[in-house]
Amino acid sequence: MRLCRSALFAALLATTGAPSARALDFSNVTCRQFLASGQANMAAMFMFLRGYHAGRSGIIAYDSNDTYPKMLGTFCKRHPEANLIETSERILADLDRGL
Repeated sequence: MRLCRSALFAALLATTGAPSARALDFSNVTCRQFLASGQANMAAMFMFLRGYHAGRSGIIAYDSNDTYPKMLGTFCKRHPEANLIETSERILADLDRGL
Protein backbone atom coordinates (compact mmCIF):
# COMPACT_ATOMS: atom_id res chain seq x y z
CA MET A 1 0.00 0.00 0.00
CA ARG A 2 2.83 2.36 0.87
CA LEU A 3 4.49 1.66 -2.48
CA CYS A 4 1.21 2.33 -4.31
CA ARG A 5 0.76 5.68 -2.55
CA SER A 6 4.37 6.65 -3.28
CA ALA A 7 3.99 5.73 -6.94
CA LEU A 8 0.76 7.72 -7.21
CA PHE A 9 2.34 10.75 -5.55
CA ALA A 10 5.36 10.55 -7.85
CA ALA A 11 3.12 10.23 -10.90
CA LEU A 12 1.06 13.23 -9.87
CA LEU A 13 4.19 15.31 -9.29
CA ALA A 14 5.59 14.31 -12.65
CA THR A 15 2.41 15.21 -14.51
CA THR A 16 1.60 18.44 -12.71
CA GLY A 17 4.96 20.23 -12.96
CA ALA A 18 5.24 23.57 -11.18
CA PRO A 19 2.46 24.54 -8.77
CA SER A 20 -0.24 26.73 -10.24
CA ALA A 21 -3.44 28.35 -9.11
CA ARG A 22 -5.46 26.21 -11.51
CA ALA A 23 -7.00 23.07 -10.05
CA LEU A 24 -8.46 20.06 -11.81
CA ASP A 25 -11.75 18.73 -10.51
CA PHE A 26 -11.56 15.01 -11.28
CA SER A 27 -15.28 14.60 -10.64
CA ASN A 28 -16.01 16.45 -13.90
CA VAL A 29 -13.52 14.69 -16.20
CA THR A 30 -15.18 13.01 -19.17
CA CYS A 31 -14.01 9.98 -21.07
CA ARG A 32 -13.20 12.25 -24.03
CA GLN A 33 -10.85 14.36 -21.88
CA PHE A 34 -9.26 11.23 -20.45
CA LEU A 35 -8.57 9.75 -23.89
CA ALA A 36 -7.17 13.06 -25.16
CA SER A 37 -4.82 13.51 -22.18
CA GLY A 38 -1.99 11.41 -23.59
CA GLN A 39 -0.42 8.09 -22.63
CA ALA A 40 1.51 9.31 -19.55
CA ASN A 41 -1.48 11.13 -18.08
CA MET A 42 -3.75 8.16 -18.76
CA ALA A 43 -1.34 5.88 -16.86
CA ALA A 44 -1.37 8.27 -13.90
CA MET A 45 -5.16 8.44 -14.02
CA PHE A 46 -5.40 4.62 -14.01
CA MET A 47 -3.41 4.61 -10.77
CA PHE A 48 -5.51 7.44 -9.32
CA LEU A 49 -8.78 5.72 -10.23
CA ARG A 50 -7.58 2.41 -8.74
CA GLY A 51 -6.63 4.19 -5.51
CA TYR A 52 -9.88 6.12 -5.42
CA HIS A 53 -11.86 2.90 -5.81
CA ALA A 54 -9.78 1.09 -3.17
CA GLY A 55 -10.43 3.92 -0.71
CA ARG A 56 -14.19 3.78 -1.31
CA SER A 57 -14.59 0.00 -1.44
CA GLY A 58 -11.81 -1.21 0.83
CA ILE A 59 -10.80 -3.68 -1.90
CA ILE A 60 -7.29 -3.64 -3.29
CA ALA A 61 -7.24 -6.10 -6.14
CA TYR A 62 -4.29 -6.91 -8.32
CA ASP A 63 -4.17 -9.26 -11.24
CA SER A 64 -1.19 -9.58 -13.56
CA ASN A 65 -3.67 -9.98 -16.43
CA ASP A 66 -5.56 -6.83 -15.48
CA THR A 67 -8.38 -6.12 -17.94
CA TYR A 68 -9.41 -2.84 -16.29
CA PRO A 69 -7.43 -0.44 -18.54
CA LYS A 70 -8.71 -2.09 -21.71
CA MET A 71 -12.30 -2.17 -20.43
CA LEU A 72 -12.17 1.50 -19.44
CA GLY A 73 -10.59 2.53 -22.75
CA THR A 74 -13.14 0.57 -24.77
CA PHE A 75 -16.08 2.02 -22.86
CA CYS A 76 -14.69 5.56 -23.11
CA LYS A 77 -14.25 5.27 -26.88
CA ARG A 78 -17.90 4.26 -27.20
CA HIS A 79 -19.20 6.82 -24.67
CA PRO A 80 -16.96 9.92 -24.84
CA GLU A 81 -19.29 12.12 -22.77
CA ALA A 82 -19.51 9.67 -19.85
CA ASN A 83 -18.15 10.74 -16.49
CA LEU A 84 -14.76 9.07 -16.00
CA ILE A 85 -15.01 8.41 -12.25
CA GLU A 86 -18.53 7.00 -12.45
CA THR A 87 -17.53 4.78 -15.36
CA SER A 88 -14.41 3.59 -13.58
CA GLU A 89 -16.35 2.81 -10.40
CA ARG A 90 -18.83 0.66 -12.32
CA ILE A 91 -16.10 -1.27 -14.12
CA LEU A 92 -14.01 -1.82 -11.00
CA ALA A 93 -17.05 -2.87 -8.95
CA ASP A 94 -17.91 -5.42 -11.64
CA LEU A 95 -14.33 -6.70 -11.63
CA ASP A 96 -14.40 -6.97 -7.81
CA ARG A 97 -17.52 -9.14 -8.10
CA GLY A 98 -15.81 -11.30 -10.71
CA LEU A 99 -17.96 -10.18 -13.62
